[in-house]
Amino acid sequence: MTAFTTELLNKLPVAIAVVNDTGNVEYHNEEFGQSFGKEVTWIREAARAVAGERGWLQGFFMEGADRTIDVENSGRIYRVDRIMNVSQNGGQAVALSFEDVTEQRQAEQAKSDFTAQIVHDLRGPLSGIQGTLEFVLSQEGSKLDSLYTDLLNEAQRESERMMNLINEILDFSKIQSGSFAVESEPVRVAGLLKRAIRSLQSVASRDEIFLISAHGRDIPQILGSVEKLTQAIINLISNSLKFTPKKGLISVGAQIVRQGETPDAIVITVTDSGMGIKAADLQKLFEKYKQTGNKSFRGGGGTGLGLYIVKQIIEAHGGEVSVASIEGVGTSMVLKLPVKRAA
Repeated sequence: MTAFTTELLNKLPVAIAVVNDTGNVEYHNEEFGQSFGKEVTWIREAARAVAGERGWLQGFFMEGADRTIDVENSGRIYRVDRIMNVSQNGGQAVALSFEDVTEQRQAEQAKSDFTAQIVHDLRGPLSGIQGTLEFVLSQEGSKLDSLYTDLLNEAQRESERMMNLINEILDFSKIQSGSFAVESEPVRVAGLLKRAIRSLQSVASRDEIFLISAHGRDIPQILGSVEKLTQAIINLISNSLKFTPKKGLISVGAQIVRQGETPDAIVITVTDSGMGIKAADLQKLFEKYKQTGNKSFRGGGGTGLGLYIVKQIIEAHGGEVSVASIEGVGTSMVLKLPVKRAA
């Protein structure tokens, strides 16, 4: 490194260091020294592998790995970014920048907490409205004429949509704050499908859509969260209901992927005969706030978070999400979950 380069780096207000794959700091500028001093044990610890899990530093030496990560050290949060690879003394090293984003993260957390509290407070009154509508519509021998019955049904439909939006925003706030977690309990996949379909069967019937399920009897249990996995399947079915016309079909299935005789994964599919998705939209389908240009048959918009939340739930279970679609024919959403057995 030339004297000119060193002088230039020392004038930068960003902490920069050249680190090798064992976590030793081979060079750092003045800002890094002022921020962290000579104590860089936390970087060396990040180079170690514990219980088979690589430390975050190792990710910067992997091809195709993310080049940015947020790291906590001594109560502060630093955004670590890979600037470039460096050939240093014949070994492998990377130049990293360390930006203190503690205040930014705290502001984001405060905003997320406020949003979650407001949305949570809305759930109570909305639940009361839903209960009242369900009670009135369930009364036998009601003398309400068809006009009022239709209006009440429409109000019930909109209240259901509002509750779904509220639940999505709450889940999104948990994901953003890092408090989104899933349990690890035995889960019957057949039971998941049954619960999800039962919760939306009346909606499908009302919209004249056939909703069916099919799975083998030998589907093994998996470990995970019954609540979150059911929510993921419900989100997929709800999405299909929006874009499937009357007399259309939505099928929900599950099958085993084996390695030899041993079950390796469970694949859950939600397939519809809807309008399909443009090829250009498939890549961004599971990103937050992203929506296709398709117009829903049922009306009403969404938050653009439903499929993003599905992806977060499945990945939190160690699984994968994928999609296949043909315009004018239909769409198939695929959830692949590993078969993990309790010790």
